[in-house]
Amino acid sequence: MPKRAMLYCQHLAGIGHLVRSTELARSMSADGWQVLLVCGGKVPQDFLFPPSVRVELLEAIQSDPEYKSLSVCAEGFALEDVKARRTTRLLILLDVFRPDVLVTEMFPFGRKQFAFELLPLLERARAAEQKPLIVASVRDILVSKQNPETHERRVLDVVNRLYDVVLVHSDESLQPLQATFAMAKAIQPPVIHTGYIIASSAVEESAAAEDAQRLPIPAEAGEEPLILVSCGSGRLYAGQQLIMAALQAAPILGRTHRHKLLICAGPLVPQEIFATYQQQAAGQANVFLVHDFPSLRSLLGQVSLSVSLGGYNTVMELLSARTQGLVLAAEPNGDNEQKTRIESLAAKGLLREIRIADLINGRLAELICEALALPLKTVAVQMNGAETSSKVLTEFVKLPAMPTQYSVRALDERSDAESNNEVIAEIERQSACA
Repeated sequence: MPKRAMLYCQHLAGIGHLVRSTELARSMSADGWQVLLVCGGKVPQDFLFPPSVRVELLEAIQSDPEYKSLSVCAEGFALEDVKARRTTRLLILLDVFRPDVLVTEMFPFGRKQFAFELLPLLERARAAEQKPLIVASVRDILVSKQNPETHERRVLDVVNRLYDVVLVHSDESLQPLQATFAMAKAIQPPVIHTGYIIASSAVEESAAAEDAQRLPIPAEAGEEPLILVSCGSGRLYAGQQLIMAALQAAPILGRTHRHKLLICAGPLVPQEIFATYQQQAAGQANVFLVHDFPSLRSLLGQVSLSVSLGGYNTVMELLSARTQGLVLAAEPNGDNEQKTRIESLAAKGLLREIRIADLINGRLAELICEALALPLKTVAVQMNGAETSSKVLTEFVKLPAMPTQYSVRALDERSDAESNNEVIAEIERQSACA
């Protein structure tokens, strides 16, 4: 009988968390797992889930673009009533599905607003007769808090009490967990850096074939190099500023370069905002405006330059394609995740940063010209995070006992160059002795 994995994901304003969780679900299914993916946010109409993965859509909750408050996506329902129904539904799913592994995306390192449903879920799982392996799935960078010590102690209390494994989806040589979580050494469960997660090649190839049919660029312009401008979901104000700046830069670029601008407004962009873009783009022969273009990686491999926000998925696809990138940080409500990621990678010469001041007075056109004239060197980055995560969890569910805190710290001290397979083998050896 295949092992069962229940994955919980709550995306709020963007869809990065949803994409990352879906790719993990896809890899686990491909490795023979029976996967239940539980989604708590609004799913874009054209979003494709793997057909082999069972998907459960909770009553969707979203935040405003500045991450200041939560609301129910459907009209006419009270938030507290929806919270109660979601909690009940999660507990039923756990009891009926009886997973061997339970994965929560971001929690307890983030998504504190959803403790109302996750703590009951985790406590029920922990007390089950056949307790699942409980896993925290964390992106590369955590958001800084106003009271970081209080926040980190709260996280440690939950993770050390309720979790068995922490998976960090980053390349440890570029972005270790400790860089944005100072108390990382106090985490008692094993902490494994898996590499970054990007969309599978098969999915990208399928989407690319479909998208090529609807690309709005005429055939006679197909030989001209492309500049791709994108802004994730399209809901964030910084992304909307970036699109407008690119549209204002288009006439300048049209006079100096033969490039075409393909501008992706985002699948969740409000219609009135998209209408504003259309008005600005009207009459500009070098601008091609679309809502979305799902096969981002295939496009990135063809463009001369990408201009984008600094969300996890966009930046990882950019690095994977080894494409030149100009990247702007969205910082809703003081969230510095994208800023931290961009500054870290820019300092290593992997991309160029766009600052808010660069969005006015034609400065973006200057940056684009500079990036085209003076390309940065590209390097290989560990991008097999979904596959590694699946293999790690497959190994962990076989263990007779979890490693001790001392053993985990010993593993932390091993060389960065050692492979995940070696780490897994060492965990197995230590577990057998536990």
